[in-house]
Amino acid sequence: MSTAQRKAAAKSSSASRFLNYPRRNKQGWTRWLPSARLWGLGLLGALLLAIAGFTVGYALTPIPEPNAQAAGQTSYVYYKGGDDVIGTFKDQNRKILKPDEISPNMAHAAQAAEDKSFYENRGISIKGIFRAAVGIVTNDYAGGGSSITQQYVKNYYLTNEFSLKRKVKEMFIAIKLDQELSKDQIMANYLNTIYLGRRAYGVEVASQSYFDKDAKDLTVEEAAAFAAMIQTPGAKDPAEDPSRLQDRFDYVIENMVDLDYLTQEEADQMELPKFHKPKSDNERKGQTGYLMDSVRHELKTNAGLTDEQIDRGGLQIHTGIDKKMMKSAVESVEDLPKLKSGMHVGLSSVDPKTGQIRAIYGGKNYFKRMHNSSTQDTAQAGSTFKPFTLVAGLENGFRLNDSFTGSPQTFQLPGGGTWAPQNYGGKTYGQVTLLKATQNSINTAYAQLNIDVGPEKTKDVAVRAGLPEDTQGLDSNASNVLGTASPTTLQMASAFATFAAEGVHRTPHFVVKTVDPDGETIYEAENEGEKKFDKNVMAETTYALTQVVQGGSASYASNLGRPVAGKTGTSNDSKSAWFVGYTPQLATAVSIFRYDDKGVPIDIGSYGGRGSITGGSYPTIAWTKYMQGAMKGMDVEQFPERGELPNVQKPENKSGGSREVPQQPRNTERPRTGPRDEGGSEKQPKETKAPEINTPDEESSPEKGRQLERPTELPDEIEKRNPQDPKEREQPQPEQHKKEKRKKDDPPKNPNPDSQGGN
Repeated sequence: MSTAQRKAAAKSSSASRFLNYPRRNKQGWTRWLPSARLWGLGLLGALLLAIAGFTVGYALTPIPEPNAQAAGQTSYVYYKGGDDVIGTFKDQNRKILKPDEISPNMAHAAQAAEDKSFYENRGISIKGIFRAAVGIVTNDYAGGGSSITQQYVKNYYLTNEFSLKRKVKEMFIAIKLDQELSKDQIMANYLNTIYLGRRAYGVEVASQSYFDKDAKDLTVEEAAAFAAMIQTPGAKDPAEDPSRLQDRFDYVIENMVDLDYLTQEEADQMELPKFHKPKSDNERKGQTGYLMDSVRHELKTNAGLTDEQIDRGGLQIHTGIDKKMMKSAVESVEDLPKLKSGMHVGLSSVDPKTGQIRAIYGGKNYFKRMHNSSTQDTAQAGSTFKPFTLVAGLENGFRLNDSFTGSPQTFQLPGGGTWAPQNYGGKTYGQVTLLKATQNSINTAYAQLNIDVGPEKTKDVAVRAGLPEDTQGLDSNASNVLGTASPTTLQMASAFATFAAEGVHRTPHFVVKTVDPDGETIYEAENEGEKKFDKNVMAETTYALTQVVQGGSASYASNLGRPVAGKTGTSNDSKSAWFVGYTPQLATAVSIFRYDDKGVPIDIGSYGGRGSITGGSYPTIAWTKYMQGAMKGMDVEQFPERGELPNVQKPENKSGGSREVPQQPRNTERPRTGPRDEGGSEKQPKETKAPEINTPDEESSPEKGRQLERPTELPDEIEKRNPQDPKEREQPQPEQHKKEKRKKDDPPKNPNPDSQGGN
């Protein structure tokens, strides 16, 4: 044997003697049994390996990012004032609370139900981990046994996967969290993540759903009931079958006695509380769906938020939507005669002083038609477009008592060619002032004005007022004055709100501000606006539009009983009918239009007992009813007084139409209702007498000089009337513009001389 071999043999013999293996003092097979020394060394080695493994595992297991859904909070959207909720955005319905925002009763009940040693253990349950490990290996794991900290880790950071790897990871994270967070914070986190049925994640949402109260106000019995639900939250709703919780409820109460949270006498008095029945989960019904879609779109477009931030950010989203005005909007539309197939109604209402949208009507049934009638549907504007030409004329030297052609005439177009627009019903007016042309919506007069002032300036005014440049049909041709453009009702309400705001345009918006869970404002809408028009031009425009209401095609709106300015409009072939009007505090647009099943505009045809619809009929009626409800209780404000207009040289006569009033000296004074502002042009002499106000013709007013006394008959009453009954035919109607009786077989008269865009 070599020296090396001898040394190796000596070492082997020494190790054998130390371990006593094989056992020297034993004979036969027993000498191969491990000695006590060997068992001890083995256990020590295993313990050292376990400690090393635990140390390495603890060091290498980071606290991961929270599970996105579990960390998410419900975002709430509020009506104006912040008291009433419109709806919520959420992946899971959850609201995160701080420890002091949760009733101590709830923490005590959860401890009693799920982890009696919670305040003593270090975040894990050894017994529970061992039972889970055995269950996973034998494929017989039924859950349970985890500490509250482990349950929180599973809910907040991990998944419900049944695996030994997940259980070990859960253990390490739980131990780390127990070192980093207070027990009260861990308990609060746990109670914020548990699922308690009814799509309620966290104790706050559950408290509101089951007991209509905040989590900080939960009683012992209510808290114990929630604790009893933790194990089986998806079982039958306790409002329907509270008895299913009885055994678990009793178990929780008994453990609360053991933990000294209750005396036995108190426990004996405890009974299951009464649960409120679940509320409808149909959050998007009625107008809510349209409002919530609009708010989401605005948050993404204006505030730059993502869907994830909106759905999980726990935001408080404050809007300018007025609950009372929304109710009035719905009622005003529902009072209209039954809509025909393909007919839709849009209503949009804007505060001119802030740009905040106060109300919209998006459609009858959000789930059947998610396209918003007020913010997405477009309709040809008809004569509601004429005020843009009026403003362009006033900015360029024209005045309300300037004369224009009120009869059919062929006009020369500056670029070549001719155009022969017609008035509504082929009516002839002769020479008329711009004021009367506005009051009676005379196409030929406005066609002449548009050609002379320049159609491109009409388009420019419309864009400055608030219409997008890419509005469908918004061109710079002569016919744009008759409303060939197709805006939304919100865009038209915004444009007329600019008139009401004395020329300051404010971008209409739903969202006023958005606040994160920490109370920080992360988005706030701009309300200042931008000056777009001279205030005296706006006052003059408003005055002209008040005459449309006081004695023109929108006479029904005078029933509002306060200053109103506005313009009716009916599109070519009666595919749409409008009224856009405003008071100093509120601008509102109403449109009624019809599409075929492919979304192509079509003729509305007979409607509500009328042969055809115009802006002065049902749109004005709906507008008036809405405004009566929306403005109830608001102060009556006056429009600004008229002042000196810009001293601008009037453009040349490009149309070839007459600007002179035959057999009548031209009055260069502007008609007015209030005193001029001082400092005006010396070239315009002061007025010595009030001008003559043109009395509307019979077709534009049912009773001359009695507009404020017109009957406030509602559409449903019109629909119920029997047109063949002579007594009924004698009764004046809101949109009837002749007091004479109809012949028995005559179709209903079209109520006003509203212009037909494109005719």
